[in-house]
Amino acid sequence: MAAGNASGGSANPFARGTVLLMVAIGFAAFLALLYAIGAGGALRSGNNGAAHGASVSAIGYSALGRLLEQTGTKVSYGRSPNALQQQGLLIVTPELSADPEELAAMVNQRRTLGPTLIILPKWQATPEQGLRAGWVRLESPSVALQAPQVLSQLVQARTRLEGFDSEFTSLPPIDLAKPAQQAAVLKAALKSRVTISGSGLRTVLADPATGAARVAVIDDGSLPSSPETVAEPQTMNGFGGPLYRTVIVADADLMNNLGLASRETAAQALQILDVAGARNERDVVFDLTQNGLGTSENLLSVAFRPPFVGAVVSLALAAIAFGWMAFCRFGPALAEAQPFGFGKTALVKGGAGLMRRLGRDHLTAPAYADLVRERAARSLGLPAGMPHQQVDERLAMVSPDAEGRSYETLSASLRTARDRPSIVAAARALHAWKKERLG
Repeated sequence: MAAGNASGGSANPFARGTVLLMVAIGFAAFLALLYAIGAGGALRSGNNGAAHGASVSAIGYSALGRLLEQTGTKVSYGRSPNALQQQGLLIVTPELSADPEELAAMVNQRRTLGPTLIILPKWQATPEQGLRAGWVRLESPSVALQAPQVLSQLVQARTRLEGFDSEFTSLPPIDLAKPAQQAAVLKAALKSRVTISGSGLRTVLADPATGAARVAVIDDGSLPSSPETVAEPQTMNGFGGPLYRTVIVADADLMNNLGLASRETAAQALQILDVAGARNERDVVFDLTQNGLGTSENLLSVAFRPPFVGAVVSLALAAIAFGWMAFCRFGPALAEAQPFGFGKTALVKGGAGLMRRLGRDHLTAPAYADLVRERAARSLGLPAGMPHQQVDERLAMVSPDAEGRSYETLSASLRTARDRPSIVAAARALHAWKKERLG
């Protein structure tokens, strides 16, 4: 039974479909690995509770992006330096840990590309454990007082918290003793307003109570007098192109998810964006590089973007085609023929082939006739040293074969043959005579 199973079973222990599935899964996993390595930080979720355009927390700005999309504006999120070089309005939301020189370099590079809107940080917040991902607990608006440090390479400015007792600016509500006191301080903090002032700033949106600027634009001396057009490109650069302005939003509650919960604040946010240049630009880009979500360029990331993605797809399709040909060939694989045979038969065939290639077929006829004569002499019991002429005379005395052909006739016919068919026919006839008459 074991022998029957061995002979009847397939030589391949795996089914073709199983192997094909394994190869397909491995190939897809390899492509996914290459894409993940190339994408790097681009695959990380932006919903981390921080104050940036991809965050859904109270201090994030995802609602601002959705609001712009509802108005027909194309919104994207820049994770690489190249993404920030596109024309259109760039919204930057730096953290306190942002590098002022890097921020200044980014803004200066965009002077000829498009307007820039900088939203300063306001809230100190911690992730809220046990709730939805990205939710945070507001602690204090004291961050707003330190925010001007990120602008140190652009403009010298200072900020104030309006409508909030100064004794609580450095004291988070969670450090207060009574829950009621915590709620009261946090309620007052939610109503606080941030204003900014400085010698190089011009007011765009003023605080109704104090008249100080909640939104300002950096004034380099060439701004128009109308505040509605301060963000318009008025001056020309050295190549004849316009220079765009940089608008600073000191109070983040004018733009973040917490503030946009109010219809009035949402309408005011759209007005600020129009003044910043959104009404003249079709695209708005939220910068994520200043919030630790940036990525760097590498060969793998470039390979999955035009124009090189076409070559990658072509190589993948070629690999799939080669694999399919390997699985769908015509019949089983043929074993390679053995180049050299073994045994006497192989030796005889090899010698015959050599004689044939050398064109010496006619030399084999006399040799075979001598061989038959020696064997016939041994069959008759003749002495080994008897001369060939006497042997021929004795063999001539043997009776002819059934067709009347004697030894002399057959031997002479073989020795005189010159072409291959004649040699083969004469040799067969002489061998048949010897076998019939002498055994």
